[in-house]
Amino acid sequence: MAAPIPWQDQIEHVCATAGVHYVDLLFDQAAWHTDLTGALEQIRPAIPWFSLFTATPEEHMLDQAPLLMRLDLTHWRHKAWLEELLTHGAADARVLVVISPLAFETLSHALRSLSQIRWGGKAGLLRYYDPRSFPSLMSSIFTDEQRAEFRQLAFFWSWFDRDEQVQWLKGHASSGKSAVHVSPFLEMSDEQFELMGCISDAQELMNSGEFHQALGGREQRFSLFYSFALEASRENYFGDFNEYVRSRL
Repeated sequence: MAAPIPWQDQIEHVCATAGVHYVDLLFDQAAWHTDLTGALEQIRPAIPWFSLFTATPEEHMLDQAPLLMRLDLTHWRHKAWLEELLTHGAADARVLVVISPLAFETLSHALRSLSQIRWGGKAGLLRYYDPRSFPSLMSSIFTDEQRAEFRQLAFFWSWFDRDEQVQWLKGHASSGKSAVHVSPFLEMSDEQFELMGCISDAQELMNSGEFHQALGGREQRFSLFYSFALEASRENYFGDFNEYVRSRL
């Protein structure tokens, strides 16, 4: 993977420009091979952290939970830990950076609420913290109101894309604002749920390695597969998605 140092340098520069001396990191532990919470507990000065599964039906799955942690950029151990997490988690689609003026507890609870969805009368978990999904959710799937709930929390969001390039999304946070209102859950429509399924279909095809010769970069390839998934959805196609794509390449 590309070296994480340029991204870390960008993070430190943006934080300094925004007037904050820390960075918040969302790290997805799903199928991760390391005891992250155990390692966190060993670091001094202590790193504040919070599981987004807290007070949810998934609370017992701490080792699989997305963790929010606040790293103090004035402490070399925290900066070393940031480098470690970026090095081992960025290219594996586990890291979403949040640069926010909010108190850690306020941000923690807001991000947890935004992971809770309702669809068709049923509750569910929204893995928005997956950087392979976050850009599409923010650009074309969320409603304006849902998008605003995310944007109010941060000065900037940042992630590593499929081509291992650093991406930034500007938020609408205000330095003087200490409280935010976030819905206890996001109400998703049938159409939104279908679009999220299209992201999953396109990403599964990416992971399979099939059609790897299509186009140039991985982001271009994902966009192509996603457009095919949208077409298949509009056509009410229920067959094999691989065959659908093959017929169009």
